[in-house]
Amino acid sequence: MGGVDMNHALKAVRVGVLAGLMTVAGCNMVNPNRPQAQPDTTVYGTLINVVPDAKRPGTSVVRLTVRAPRELAKEAKVKGRRAPAVEGSVTAEVRVGPDTVVLKRGAPAASLDAFPVGTEMVALPVEGTTRMIGSNRVLCDASYLVDFATYRRWRLPKLEGTPPSPGRDDPARINSAGIEHSPVPLKGGRVLYFAAHLRAPWKAGTSPFGALRKGLPKPGGPLGLAERTYRTELTATGWTPPELVVFPKMDGDAVVRVSWVNEAETLCLVTVKKPGGQMWVGRSVRASASKPWGPIGRLTQLGKGEAEDAVYLAGSTSMIGFSRKFSGKNSDLYLYTPKRKKAMPLDPRINTPSPEWCPRVGPANQLFFCRADRQLEYMKGAVHPARLPGKFRRVLTEANPTRDGRWMFFCLPRYTPVELDQDIYVAPWHTDGSLGEPIAVDQWRPGNE
Repeated sequence: MGGVDMNHALKAVRVGVLAGLMTVAGCNMVNPNRPQAQPDTTVYGTLINVVPDAKRPGTSVVRLTVRAPRELAKEAKVKGRRAPAVEGSVTAEVRVGPDTVVLKRGAPAASLDAFPVGTEMVALPVEGTTRMIGSNRVLCDASYLVDFATYRRWRLPKLEGTPPSPGRDDPARINSAGIEHSPVPLKGGRVLYFAAHLRAPWKAGTSPFGALRKGLPKPGGPLGLAERTYRTELTATGWTPPELVVFPKMDGDAVVRVSWVNEAETLCLVTVKKPGGQMWVGRSVRASASKPWGPIGRLTQLGKGEAEDAVYLAGSTSMIGFSRKFSGKNSDLYLYTPKRKKAMPLDPRINTPSPEWCPRVGPANQLFFCRADRQLEYMKGAVHPARLPGKFRRVLTEANPTRDGRWMFFCLPRYTPVELDQDIYVAPWHTDGSLGEPIAVDQWRPGNE
């Protein structure tokens, strides 16, 4: 999600809520006690209380007094704008359940008890759930519920006094303030391939965020914030400094991202993008793990359109799952098998109008993939969400299990402006398919779960 400026925020407070109030209040034909659908808009307010939802076990109703956060009103006054105001007393009743992302100070909150009465909060509604009763009650289901300190850093970085994003730029570590993603674990997780690129600055004239590792073109050149793949290995003293994975004649490419490697490290699948061109998938081989990788040969059998993030099915080096999109359409997942002349889309339980991306396979050919910002798994003919422990939803993406079935590597976001800072984490993968508590990959050691 990109950044939102202060004018947009003021408009959300003033126009979104007040226009809804006027629409309902001005219609004498409407029963004032019946909820009326309203356009979805960001809800700002201060916490009154939290009560259980009597109709939905495990769900709570968070009651807010609708008003502009103090810092937004202060900024408007300093810049000579009319501060947003709500006539009368307007209350928002925000339903928060297991599918809501709840954040405090940028991190997942374990409980709504973490927010004291009077906390300035922001609710992002689930699409199509905003309603009003009369002229003073706003109802919605929350997709995200966050404290204003989190929201201003994430969506309003230009608001006066917002602390800058923390800098983490050590190239000897895996996670940084940039984007580390697409984990490909080998040898039980002790060898890790991952992709990395710098994160764009939110303010003109400032530097990108992240570790400027060897092989990453310097920002500002024709490649922009290019992406490269790195390899690191876990030793008795920790992870080795990530080393660039080198392929012949790839220096001029904007994206070189490895998505699958065999255990012997002699065969890999790579996503490539030329500057201004389409994504495509290629394959590289080498004689042994100590030899240089060979040229990346494009897999033309995957067909037309943008292809990326390809993986071989478990036990095969011919059947390929991958993501593909055509111009103007969301991405879907496809399967190529030599028995067919062209790659075929996966069934409607997997492909939907939402974007499906980043397919990965488990040791028994379980399919892991993302749909928008949700990590899903397809097993035994059904799609299930992959969840981390906790009362509320915690966003994870790009899950990829070790081939021994013990560990799951994946990405967790930090809520930063313009582009979310993605870091790689690890969690135990239990036999029932559930995940244990995540550990940042730099701190992970087998046995410290």
